[in-house]
Amino acid sequence: MKSVLRGAVFVALSLSPALAASTPIRSLMTGSGGQLSVDDGLFIVGKRTSAGTALNLGVGSLETTGGRLRGITVFAFKEHLTTSELDLYATNVNRVARTCFNISPERAGAVTAWLGRQNQAAIRNVTQSFGPLKVHFVRDITSSGAYFTAVYLRRTGTPGVAPWTSYCTE
Repeated sequence: MKSVLRGAVFVALSLSPALAASTPIRSLMTGSGGQLSVDDGLFIVGKRTSAGTALNLGVGSLETTGGRLRGITVFAFKEHLTTSELDLYATNVNRVARTCFNISPERAGAVTAWLGRQNQAAIRNVTQSFGPLKVHFVRDITSSGAYFTAVYLRRTGTPGVAPWTSYCTE
C-alpha cells in the first residue's frame, strides 16, 4: 500500500506544471555605484571589476508581454573591454540569461567564450543562438563619436510558461 501511495505522489508531482519564478530586473542588476534611471525601460548600473576599475553597464527592456520581459539589452559605454571588464560584462550577461531567460548555467562558458571573440573585433553586428536564447552582439559608434558594446538577449516562447519558467519583470 505504501509503495502505491508513494507512486501516486511521484506521478502527481511529476505531472504538476513547473512554478514560474519572476525577478524584477532592477533587483537583479545592482552594483557598487548604484543605479541611475534614464527612462522607464533603461537604467545604468555602476559596477567594479576584479581589477578595481569602474564600469557602467546599461540595462534596457526591449520587449514585454504583460510586464514580463521578452528582450533585454546589456551594454557598456566602451569600444573594447579589458580582460577584467569583459569578465564582469560576461558575468552579468550570463546572470540575465540564467535568471530572465531560464538558460541553464552550463551554457555560461559558451556565452563567455563567444563574447570574448566578439570583443576582439572593431565594429561588429552578429547573432548567435545558445539553445532557445538568441544573443545579438553589436559594437558601434554613436553620431557623437562615442563607442558602445551591446548585447541584446531574446528568447522564443512565453515568459512564465514552461519551459521558460524563470523570467524577469520591469
